[in-house]
Amino acid sequence: MSYKDLFLTSEPLITFIKEGIKPITNIFGVPFDSTVTFRPGARFGPDAIRQAYMKIEVYSPILDVDSESLSVLDLGNLKLTNNVEDMVYSVGKVVTEIVQEGGTFGVLGGEHTLTFGTYLPVLKDTALIIFDAHLDLRDEFAGLKLSHATFLRRLTDKIGAESIVHIGSRAASREEWKIADKIGLSLISMQTMYTIANAEKLLLDFLKDFENIYVSIDLDVLDPSFAPGVGNPEPDGLSVHKLLDFLYSLKEKRIIGFDIVELTPLYDNGTTAVVAAKLMNELMSLSYLSQINKKS
Repeated sequence: MSYKDLFLTSEPLITFIKEGIKPITNIFGVPFDSTVTFRPGARFGPDAIRQAYMKIEVYSPILDVDSESLSVLDLGNLKLTNNVEDMVYSVGKVVTEIVQEGGTFGVLGGEHTLTFGTYLPVLKDTALIIFDAHLDLRDEFAGLKLSHATFLRRLTDKIGAESIVHIGSRAASREEWKIADKIGLSLISMQTMYTIANAEKLLLDFLKDFENIYVSIDLDVLDPSFAPGVGNPEPDGLSVHKLLDFLYSLKEKRIIGFDIVELTPLYDNGTTAVVAAKLMNELMSLSYLSQINKKS
């Protein structure tokens, strides 16, 4: 039995397979929000993104990729658990299996803690791009050492900060800003973007020595006017347009995995789910381009 069979359950899927075309992405959901610190409900995020995705146009004019002509495999959702260590272990095993099979993957959250499990199994020369309002560098929060408020601290404790760039930061404790500086975490904060018009160039400068890219999007990186349905909304964030500009700047890079996390449908009017679906489509399109560029 494979780990995909062991840890994933059949849910409403967005699988569409074209004959003779290998799936460009393996999608799976992680309906987990047991360490949330403000507004619960991210466990309902994966299916909300799927439902929105089925209602939007999936041709990307910027990238000239039509997802309707490609194959996407939806593996379902992680089996329900309230134990954060079990969740991290399970997603790590699933991602490891996908990577070993030569596939790329997209993970739908769920809370941001899942990235601690999904990034570690990827290839060692893979940069991690985190879009997030929060630094998540606390050593402990609400009695937990591993949570969505501490996952990046645990990750940098384990592997350092050399392969990580954090974009959109604007909300953290004084201690977290000090920790970010101490460990050498590369930041493209909102304050930086106020003073540098083309912040995408900073991202590409960071990525110049990396062959592979993993993208993690916490939807609260967006201003609440664009994404109200998140667990921890934070004012003065990115616009959808600016976030897409960052993603489109990755057109020449090889994206081997991504996650989209912290959608909380109970607080959404439908806007955030549609934004998440759009972001998923563009990331799948970028992943496809990197695959065909590699072949050529």
